[in-house]
This record gives sequence, C-alpha cells and structure tokens, in this order.
Amino acid sequence: MIHGRSSPAARKARFPWRHVGMVMMVVCQGMVTSAIAARIVAVDQAGYPTLARKEAIVTAFADSFHVLTTDTRTVMFRGPLELASLGDPATGLELYKADFTAFTRPGAYLVRTSAGDTSAHFIIADSVYTSVARAALKGFYYQRCGTALLQAHAGPWNHPACHTATDAFFHASAESTGYALTTGGWHDAGDYGKYIVNAGVTVGTLLLAYEVVPAAFSYDDLGIPESGNGVPDLLDEVRYELQWMLSMQSAGGGVFFKITKPQFEGFIMPQNDTGFRSIYRISSTATGDFAAVMARAARTYRAFDTTFADRCLAAAGKAWDYLVAHPSIVPANGFTNPAGTATGEYGDGNDSDERLWAAAELYLARGDAGTHAYFRTNYTTGGIITNEMAWPDVRALAQIAYLRGNYPGIDAPTQQAIRTSLNTYCGTVITLRDNSGFRTALSPNAYNWGCNSAVLNKAILLLVGRESGGPAEWEAAALDQLHYVLGTNVHALSFVTGIGARSVVHPHHRPSAADGVNAPVPGLIAGGPNRFITQDPVLQAHFTSSTPPALCYIDDQGSYASNEIAINWNAPLVFVAGYFARPQSGPAGVHESGVLPREIRLDQNYPNPFNGSTLIPFTLPRAMDVDLVILDILGRQVARIGLGTLSAGDHRAVWDGGGGRVSSGHYFYTLASGGRPASSVRPLVLLR
Repeated sequence: MIHGRSSPAARKARFPWRHVGMVMMVVCQGMVTSAIAARIVAVDQAGYPTLARKEAIVTAFADSFHVLTTDTRTVMFRGPLELASLGDPATGLELYKADFTAFTRPGAYLVRTSAGDTSAHFIIADSVYTSVARAALKGFYYQRCGTALLQAHAGPWNHPACHTATDAFFHASAESTGYALTTGGWHDAGDYGKYIVNAGVTVGTLLLAYEVVPAAFSYDDLGIPESGNGVPDLLDEVRYELQWMLSMQSAGGGVFFKITKPQFEGFIMPQNDTGFRSIYRISSTATGDFAAVMARAARTYRAFDTTFADRCLAAAGKAWDYLVAHPSIVPANGFTNPAGTATGEYGDGNDSDERLWAAAELYLARGDAGTHAYFRTNYTTGGIITNEMAWPDVRALAQIAYLRGNYPGIDAPTQQAIRTSLNTYCGTVITLRDNSGFRTALSPNAYNWGCNSAVLNKAILLLVGRESGGPAEWEAAALDQLHYVLGTNVHALSFVTGIGARSVVHPHHRPSAADGVNAPVPGLIAGGPNRFITQDPVLQAHFTSSTPPALCYIDDQGSYASNEIAINWNAPLVFVAGYFARPQSGPAGVHESGVLPREIRLDQNYPNPFNGSTLIPFTLPRAMDVDLVILDILGRQVARIGLGTLSAGDHRAVWDGGGGRVSSGHYFYTLASGGRPASSVRPLVLLR
C-alpha cells in the first residue's frame, strides 16, 4: 500500500493558474506510444442525450466508423471518419472524429472504426446524466464525518462513526484554548481534514446549482438519512456541511481555518483515525467564504426552515462585522501552517475576493446599503470575470450572484457590466474548446492539479452565460466538458468512479483504499492530468518533462497530484451533470420531448439507488405484450421479466435486484416487445 501525502505545496497547486509556462509537445517513449498502441476510440461512457452532438475521438486513422448495438452488434449508423486535429496541442497526437449526431435512437451502443478499433459501451437516452448527477451528489454523503454511514444508505461502503471525540482541540496558535464540539461536515478530499475555504467554494457551487436548475435537484429519494423529509436531498446534504461550518465561528464572528491532525493520516478507515486533531487559527479568507455561503443559505433555506435561515443570516452578519473590524488580511499575508503542521495549507495571500463574495451575498440576503456599496465600489477590482471560480479566487461567484440577483434597488448598469464581461469570458472558453482535439476548454499549460474541476467550472460559467441570454453553442460547449471528464479524453477513461465501463478504480482516497471493497466509493471525480510531475513521485516515475501535458495522469492510489478526489471538484460535477439531466427543449445541447420512441413512456425507477426492490413506472399507448429487460454497463442482459399482455395506460413493474444474485453497480433498463427494443433506456443503481 502506498502512503502518499499531500504536501502544503501540493495543496497550493490545486489553484491551476498559479503556474505558467509551456510544455514542449514532444512524443515521448512512454505514454504517447502506449496511447497509440491502444488505438483509442474515446466516447462519453455515460452516454449522450438523443438530440445532442455526439462525437467519438479516435487516435488511429480509418476510413469510416459504425455505431453498433452492444447486444447483437447490429450496425445502426455509418459515417466517415474526419480529421479533428493534425497535432493536438495537449497530447501531441493526430486525432480523428466520428460524428454520429444524426443518430438519435435510444439504446445501448458502441463505436467501431473500419480498422476494427472499438469504443467502450455507452447509452443514448435523454435521461443519461441522471445517474451521473445523483452519484456525484451521493458522493458527498460518503464524505460525511462524525456519523455512521449505515448499510441501508451506504451499501458496502458503510462504516461506524468517526472523529466524534477528536473534533477538536484548539491549536496553540489559535485564538482560543481547550476543546470545542466541531463534529460533522465532510472530509475534505482523500484525507480526513476539514477546511473552511474549500467548504466555502463547494457549498457556494452546490447552492448555485440549486438556484439555476432547481427542477434538476428537487428529488428527495437519493438514499441518504434525510431522504423523504420533504426537502430536496441536495439541500439536506449541504445543510450537514453548513452545521459544521457554524460550529467553526468564534464568539467574535471570525471563523477558524481548519481541523486536521499535524500530519496526514495513513490509508486507514476514518473510524480508526483516532489521533489528536486541532482547530487552527481564525482567517479572513475563511471568514469571508463563511459569510458568503451563510448569507446564500439564508436565502435558499427560508422556504424550508425559517429558524435555520435566520441562524445562517445572523452568523453571516457577525462574520461580516468581523471583516469590517479587520480591514486587512488575517493573519498577515494569509494563513500558513505553524511549525510542526504539514496538512493542507490552502495558502492565499489575497482576501479581496472572499470579501466581495460576502458583500454580494449579504446584500442579496438582507438588502443593506453598506454591503451593496462595498460590492459596487469593488466589483471591478482585479477584473470582472477573468477566470473560473476556485478556492483561492471566488470573485466569479460574487459577480454571478449579483448578476442573477433581483433584490429591489439592485443596480442594472452594474449587472450589465458583469453580463458583458461574462459574455467575453465565454467567448475565450469557446476558443479554448475549438483549439483542442478533444474539445476540452484547457490550454496545454492548464493541465495542473485538479484541472478536471477547472474544466467543469468553465462549463458552469458557460451555462450561466447561456441562462443570461447567451447562444445555444455555449450550452453545447459546456456539454463537451462533461463528455471530456466522462471518457472523451486521451485516456479513454471516465474520471468519475463507478460511471462507465472503464472508470477510475484506484483514487487517492483513504476509505476507497482501506474499506476492503473492490470497487472504490462511487460518484467521486479524480483531479486529472497534471503536467507538474515533480509534485508527485508516482507521476515522476512514469513521465518526463517532455510528456505532453494531457497524458500526465495515472490511475494509481499513490498519485495524489493526479488521482486525488476533493469536495470542491465534485461540486461542479453535480452542477453540470444536473443541468443536463433536467428536462429541456429547443435546439440546444439536449432535449426532452416527453414522447419517447414508439410512443412508450418509460419513467425513472423509484427509489434509485436502491437496495432490495425498485418500482419502474411506464405508460403504454396501446395494448401490447412487453418484457422488462435489465442490462449491465457492458450491455449484457442481466434479467428479462415477462410482464405479459398489458392494456394501454400507466403500469408499474418491480425488479428485486436479481433476488440477491446481482452485484452492486450501475445498470440500465428498457422495455421490449416481440423480442425487439420498444422504449428508451434508463439508468438505475443497485446497492447491496
């Protein structure tokens, strides 16, 4: 077992644009050669909505390609292979594309070139991203600290409560002494620490997702302890983190920075991590993030729990008062680890963006003139929207909040200035996308620590721009970024655990390594390629300085600089996958018409995920003989249940998960009639 550690320098490296400089596009002996030998046909392994643009990227020339069914290998679509890039800047490879956008029939398929190279299995269905969004959100439940993850909710990834007696004692450098009850919240990443600044950008992104597409996150059946309480499960999960954050505020309003041990723990289960944990000193970056998310939470939760909303708003106000009383960054030059501590530092010497975000959210929550004036005076400092949001720079979250705000008295010219800047930024993202052979909105020098989150955060800004009146192509470009992280990349790998026939299986994640379960905890996204190979001994052992940047990734538990998971990376995955899981209409990236092929309506199963049995609702347009067919992720038939001849109208079928004979995992279901497919295909998740 490799005991990798995330160093303070490595933690800082999660902020991708701190590092600049170009990598030479030289094809090295190692990974490029292996990529060519693999003759990759890269697809989104979750699949494609019916009317979306659909492209496979191919690394070896062929004249043409076919789309085949996964069960009978029947050819359903043919097309020519087209040149995508003579020399992709990030991979050094000549790339070709197989465009099958015109093929819209729902089902389970694969792409094969005339040279015999074959893709992974994928699904075409309007509901294809539902399971991705739900799995990514459920990923936060698996990160819960201070509570038992019961088998009923966590399946094989269950474990007893952790860190109930050790959270936490104040560090000698903190402004308080003794012990404070600060249990709860989420483990931050592959380690068991808890950090306010990373919690801030994570919660902010999730609450923004709920604001932008509430219909995508209205479900209350995710399979967490709060499911069924009448509150959307996204808000229940976020509230678990908010309650921990509230425990980190001092009596004077300032917010303590983090809870960790002095050194990173080994690869053990969280309940076995019983060592001394400390609360570290107050920080103005932590306080600003805290004020912003508490103010936003006050707006969001007021419709569900006015008492909790009032508590959040009061805490946000106290935090703002602390910032006003301490106009310079606290501590001076930003938080740094004291001697003897080597856990995540999240170093940031500029708190102006956190203050701006706090001002915007507090104004929208309570309408006071002071925070409004602060925002309008400072919102152009450092540019308006110049990059995607990340934990060290949350300025874009501040500006988006104000742009989308509707508080009486909000300044329309300021909103228009932000909108204009956002439009310009979205144009630069489109240019990045167009210059990439894999349609990825990253320049070659941006393949840094956590770059998969940068890709998805750019997608969020494209979607916000689209919601603010931008062109449909911005939505399609955002979907391209989701395709990338789900398999349309040079590794032909889904970077999300449990999603896709070939996905990450060895993340730098302590529970996944120590729980004795073969499959990793599902729904977690790995950080992705990192050209700064000296940050990680595993990367350094496999690559050289001349390796093209997009290739500098390895699915290895020890590679914390490319294969760690983190809550702030999962949050934009929830947002983007949820956006494309929701019903839409029109000529944009996806479409849900409400009328499925052959006029059969197949609805989502309930509950999903499930342990035991699940209900599958469907509607028949006429009397017909139908079978319920369950497929695994490779398109192989797992079960076929004859339902007999049914009348026109609404019906429900029950699947018992194979009566215990079928293992946990992602599956798909469809209806067949007369031995032929008769409906769309929908995903389901079985947990044992």
